[in-house]
Amino acid sequence: MMANESPDPAATAVDQAGSEESRLEQSVKVESIGPARKLLHIEVPSDRINEAFEANYSKLRTDATVPGFRQGRAPRRLLEKRFGRSVRDDVRGQIISESYAQAIEDENLRVLGEPEVKDLEQIELPEDGALSFEVELEVAPDVELPLLEGIDIEKTVVAVSDEDIETELGRFQQRLGTMVTVADAKVQGEDFVEVDARINADDEEKAEIAHHESAFVMVPGKEQEGKGHVAGIVVDDLGKQLRGKKINDELVICTTGPSGHEDEKIRSQPIRIQLLIKAVKRMEPAPVETVASQFGVESPDDVRPQLLQMLEERAGREQQRLMHEQISDYLLGKVDLDLPEGMTGRQAQRTLQREAMELAYRGVPQQEIDQQIAERRADTEEKARRHLKLFFIIDAAAEQLKVEVTEAEINGRIAMMALHQGRRPEKLRQHLQRSGELEFLVLQIREQKTLEAILEKAKVKEIEAKPEEKAAGAKTTRKKSTKKKTAAKTTAKTTKKKAASSKGASSKKKKSK
Repeated sequence: MMANESPDPAATAVDQAGSEESRLEQSVKVESIGPARKLLHIEVPSDRINEAFEANYSKLRTDATVPGFRQGRAPRRLLEKRFGRSVRDDVRGQIISESYAQAIEDENLRVLGEPEVKDLEQIELPEDGALSFEVELEVAPDVELPLLEGIDIEKTVVAVSDEDIETELGRFQQRLGTMVTVADAKVQGEDFVEVDARINADDEEKAEIAHHESAFVMVPGKEQEGKGHVAGIVVDDLGKQLRGKKINDELVICTTGPSGHEDEKIRSQPIRIQLLIKAVKRMEPAPVETVASQFGVESPDDVRPQLLQMLEERAGREQQRLMHEQISDYLLGKVDLDLPEGMTGRQAQRTLQREAMELAYRGVPQQEIDQQIAERRADTEEKARRHLKLFFIIDAAAEQLKVEVTEAEINGRIAMMALHQGRRPEKLRQHLQRSGELEFLVLQIREQKTLEAILEKAKVKEIEAKPEEKAAGAKTTRKKSTKKKTAAKTTAKTTKKKAASSKGASSKKKKSK
């Protein structure tokens, strides 16, 4: 939650006094009926019901126009005869809504999803006596946290190579490039294909589940081994099926929807994805000068030192992420937490949005984010429940450690994401606000601050990258060599000197820390 300024004490006292006066007289009994599920037994006394009737009829007498009577003069019995059914329905809804809201506040319950009022249609206001009703709801599970100090953590040495710099430069050139439509060309790897995509149930009726009139599909290249996604659904051999196709070609893909998909009609169900190719587009990489302008430097030679600094910062964040993962594993292993049935499916979309935010913060290109999120939709139910369990544990730890998020931290995170995406920070913030994703950004920052607070009290031991990780080219765990290797062809001598100087200064700065 965001930190707010302290309220005015006098205003707070007035608010509290008004709140006490408006509190309802009622009795509430809370019953546990399963993992993180509660049943509220609420009883509202007849006095409160009568007060609600008096208030509603008083307002009605003032507002209603009754033939033969001046406004505000109609007798109560006539109002009851003409509007009695409507007033009873209004009072019933008002009593149930207000009583439930106060019960949640009084019992300090953190409700998830929509509550279910039992037998709502059968509830009638009694002619005399109290009104009783029941509400079934899911709540945030109770979390018993383990000791958060002295956790053993390994810190892997992180480095950035010349190859990493050239790869990142290529990514920026692609990101800032120009999309060009190619006519009468066969689809090839890394093309962007605009398609009309229909997702149907794969049964006799073949009912349409979703229709995307203009969806863009990135054709997987060799690095992806043919695996890609259409409308958020991973297709293992998408590259093979698309390559060689042309405009107006049609394609039908039969597959099974991912088990973690947020749409129940797709989740673990046989589906048919029908594609009509409408256009084939290719990205023409931008020149290095365009990248230099994006970074605000005068010469293309100054781009690589800038990229070096960016990659080292990103590598540091990856280093933190790996340590945060160890803390997460520790917490999951120590906390026994039951989740209610059905919660995973309803929370899947929120989890995916938060993970997309995390990837964007780490500087992952949007195409890769889309691919990874599509693959995570295919996670097993067990993995989805693991993510949700961890969310509740870290939320409880944030409460215990009193972790808050400031407006400056939100702005800083947006600025970082905007730089990676080549967008203006204010435009990105507007987009996040319109899409409702700003809330997930705040949750992401709060979660990372909580893990960082635990890490500060942990026992951290530095370790070298494993040989197999170096051999596999694991960029986030590769140790920096003492001598620079042969630079890429596009690196000029002057640039190599600047990059080496910047790298050395950065290394000294890290060691001093």
